[in-house]
Amino acid sequence: MKHIFYHGTSSLFLRSIHKYGLGGINPNKEWKLLELLVYLYEISESRLQGNKEYAKIRDSTKAMAFQEQLSVEKGIYEGTHNFNHKNIYLSYGEIRAVVYAVNNEYGSEILTRIITLYRLLKKARVGIDIPMRLDSIGIERIEKQHFFPLLIGIDNIDSSSLLTEYGESADKYFSIISELRNTLDYYSFWEKMQRYNFQSLSPISVSKLTFYKVLYTGYIGSSNFTWDTVKL
Repeated sequence: MKHIFYHGTSSLFLRSIHKYGLGGINPNKEWKLLELLVYLYEISESRLQGNKEYAKIRDSTKAMAFQEQLSVEKGIYEGTHNFNHKNIYLSYGEIRAVVYAVNNEYGSEILTRIITLYRLLKKARVGIDIPMRLDSIGIERIEKQHFFPLLIGIDNIDSSSLLTEYGESADKYFSIISELRNTLDYYSFWEKMQRYNFQSLSPISVSKLTFYKVLYTGYIGSSNFTWDTVKL
């Protein structure tokens, strides 16, 4: 693989991306995923107080539901996390995109969290009656299916069609990246690159995309995590 930008998702979205391009459809709007997350978050706040599993994801769930930033002070996810899902995000280099794809079984951070909440509520025997207008994706059906992590390589993206993940000019990141490339060794450089995400301002046509199935063993953040890709 010799692409510059990558996007991590799952095979759930493969057919849609082939048809509409990457970012041609925003599932958070088209499938009302953001509204559904808010709905389940509010139920969880009422019915899962004291639940240890929910407590671990409570802050990040709130940040996702209301599209906020969240600061994590320790652990493998230490740093500021930007939960803004307006545009498609691209990573510089494949590692961050692979981690995203592996961490989000359903290819979308919001959809994966929706299903996590759905399962926690069901496990706690909380009755859930999702309004039909919020369940166009069919959560009960999707939750029972399995999808593989999908890595997408993207070529020929002009900087004018990109912003940083915080909405600034992409040239700001490119300037920093160029400086780091000239001053750091290979491994240190790519470790730093995990901090740089970009937003694509417009859909990306299929002709610029290459698809890979991600094969992995172990767990993210552990020494036994290994991965490889197979071109589709």
